[in-house]
Amino acid sequence: MAKKDTRDGLRRRQFLGGAGAAAFGGLRGDQLFAQQRATTAAAGSADLALVNGKIHTMDPNNRIVTEVLIQNGRFTAAGNNLAMPRGNLRRIDLKGRTVLPGLIDAHNHIVLVGNRPGWHTPLEHVFTIPDAIAALKARSAEVPAGEFITTVGPVSAMQFAERRLPNLTELDAVNRPVYIQAAQGGTRTNSQAKVWLEAKGVMVGADGAITGQALQKALLTLRTELLTPETRKRSALDALKYYSKLGITTIRDCGAFHSEEPSGGVANENVFTMHHPFLALHREGSMPVRLRIDFLHQDPPNANPPLPTLSQRLKYSFPFFGDEWLKTGGIGEFTGGGVDGLRAIAKAGWRAEDHALNLNMVTNLIKDRETVNAEIPLNGLRWIISHVPEYPMDLANRMNAMGMGVLVGWGPLRAGTNVGPPYRMLMNHAIKKGYHSDGGDITVINPWLNLSTMTTGQNLAGQQILGDQKLTRQEALHLATAANKWFIWEDDLGSIEVGNHGDVAVLDRDCFMVPDEDFKRTRSLLTVVGGRIVHNDGVA
Repeated sequence: MAKKDTRDGLRRRQFLGGAGAAAFGGLRGDQLFAQQRATTAAAGSADLALVNGKIHTMDPNNRIVTEVLIQNGRFTAAGNNLAMPRGNLRRIDLKGRTVLPGLIDAHNHIVLVGNRPGWHTPLEHVFTIPDAIAALKARSAEVPAGEFITTVGPVSAMQFAERRLPNLTELDAVNRPVYIQAAQGGTRTNSQAKVWLEAKGVMVGADGAITGQALQKALLTLRTELLTPETRKRSALDALKYYSKLGITTIRDCGAFHSEEPSGGVANENVFTMHHPFLALHREGSMPVRLRIDFLHQDPPNANPPLPTLSQRLKYSFPFFGDEWLKTGGIGEFTGGGVDGLRAIAKAGWRAEDHALNLNMVTNLIKDRETVNAEIPLNGLRWIISHVPEYPMDLANRMNAMGMGVLVGWGPLRAGTNVGPPYRMLMNHAIKKGYHSDGGDITVINPWLNLSTMTTGQNLAGQQILGDQKLTRQEALHLATAANKWFIWEDDLGSIEVGNHGDVAVLDRDCFMVPDEDFKRTRSLLTVVGGRIVHNDGVA
């Protein structure tokens, strides 16, 4: 740990001496972080005592305690019948509620969600079309007349009991233009949105559906017409707040496909500017969730000159630079440049991640890493392969020998038989493994939908997709908390232990005991990040 702290301190000094002021909008780095610390301290001035709870610490002994104490943003005690200090202490009676460490999603695409046009409104928490309409109508109370309510990504037809998206007639109950583009399941508008889009030359079906080339034109038009720095910042804050209500307290974002200008691609953004709204929130001290930023690169192996973007990133950026609310990470979810790219990343000492969609892909990824590992040992760099749907024990052995880890999850919208990942095999294996959703564009972020699939083996349509590879709830929640320390590269997150950051989610139900159908509906009533209450639904 001391070695890593020294390395990070050097990076901070190097960064603050030059590029830092430009990168953060004119503030010197020392001013930026002093401002953030001051704002954070003012926002959470009282220490917290959470009492009378069923608090799952996720510590090495999996203790369950009734009380925790958070002082100066960190846990200072966890147990039963604690001696509480005097002074500025806020005592919260949990009334027997179940508590977890704040959930960690070690790989998703929330920055894409935070750059969506309109009044963006994730809908991953509703499971019937009437509930979706009710949520959109509630949102409309915040939206000025004539302005768009959008949901681009965080919703799927499969999550609804009706197994479809709301149609135009149903969406007309919302007195605002509505545009829904599901992670999977199509695109729908209501009449107000249909009229607006058709006036812009976008073809919309009589039922509100948009298909084919019109789909990219629709999203491009919305982005071009509706996105400004202020609307992006609003959407970024809304996205972070939404997932804090589901118990997530730390997120590692894994980038986007680069588009210099607004794009009709759902996974596309300008990778040089897409973090600006999050940086603005950070400057204001209004981040409700911790954000870790990885950098996606796609340099072709035969590029001339070689590694045109990756080489510049490794020269002029800094991994693990920032503070507890916002920090840079590694290269991923694509590394770019083939073996030469991997070699450059290893030589620079950065973390790296690529994803695998089938057995052939993961086999080749591991083979390339073995080539690099023979020249530059990877052990200690915490390299990652994510998804691994087809993944035998031999490959796990080979990755583990190099000190690598795998991220698993992303299953609620998948279909088929025994499509993996092989959770049970991995839980019995020594390899590092953690949880990720990969959501935000092509699938859902909601951790409870992902954890439901991991524990029941079923996708959101109720189809069995995992065979004998499902996990217990304790195991799945361990992957989403304590196990993800390794993948975030922060040992003081993910468990309720003295010295760790004071992150907790007080749940609306006992997620260890409720029936399967109720489990996926779990949400947080009280979310605390670093001792700061960022979401409170009547608990405190």
